[in-house]
Amino acid sequence: MAKIKTETARWVYEFPESTQLSHVSELIMLGYDRFQEASPLIVHQHERSYEFVFVESGKVTWEVDGHLFPTHTGQFFYTRPGEWHRASFNFIEPSSIWWMIIADPFEHPGWLNLEDEDRIEIHHQLQQLPRIVFVDSRVREPFIKLRNVIEHDEPLASCRVRHYVLDIILQILNPSSKRQIPFDLQEAMIKLTKDIQAAPETRWSNKELADQIGVSESHFYRLFHDMHGQSPANYIDRLRIDIACQMLRQQEVSVTSVAMDLGYKTSQHFATIFKKYIGLSPSQWRSSS
Repeated sequence: MAKIKTETARWVYEFPESTQLSHVSELIMLGYDRFQEASPLIVHQHERSYEFVFVESGKVTWEVDGHLFPTHTGQFFYTRPGEWHRASFNFIEPSSIWWMIIADPFEHPGWLNLEDEDRIEIHHQLQQLPRIVFVDSRVREPFIKLRNVIEHDEPLASCRVRHYVLDIILQILNPSSKRQIPFDLQEAMIKLTKDIQAAPETRWSNKELADQIGVSESHFYRLFHDMHGQSPANYIDRLRIDIACQMLRQQEVSVTSVAMDLGYKTSQHFATIFKKYIGLSPSQWRSSS
């Protein structure tokens, strides 16, 4: 993960900061970030190492070789050794993320104290891993435990760090099934999502959306979050901003027109929301795109 200047929460471990972990060179970096607004994350790579990013909350769009990969709460994004990658538009969206950079197991005999057979098998599985993996929320636990061990120099630190790192990797390679939504509700939610996308300017309340599929407001909120990894309000805001970016590519369309067409009461409010997610004002983004 490239260095990011931000006013929000950030914690980073970088080998070999701890003497107790001087023999765990496989863990190159480990970190946590909470972004309240879009923050710079430019193109970078990690030679001879993998990077894994777990989205604890929010949504983040990544770019690898010109391809975009949107991720949201409960998903992992990863890059292989030497792959150039960045946040979309060089700005990471408001979110909370855990991230880990580990040495390529193929190049490190004794990697995490594993036998060669297991080490090579993990290498092969990592090579076949999808770019985005949905995991159980409990994957957050080993990240927290890793931080505690590192911060407090706990007994058996090296052993425990290897254990928790391997736990995370195995959860990525063997993810548990995503919580299943009943088929009829899933179909109703898909239709509702299409309706939202077709009318991004509409100011929906959670109750109005819940009524459309015949469930309580609280049940609807949980269903929506399970499907999209974010609240309905955040989803709609991000949808509007994505559409705004498309509209702003048309030079003859004014920023005020974009704001009004997407249901914002003022262009100032639109500009504030736009900068929160993109990191630039609409005019700045138009000039740079």
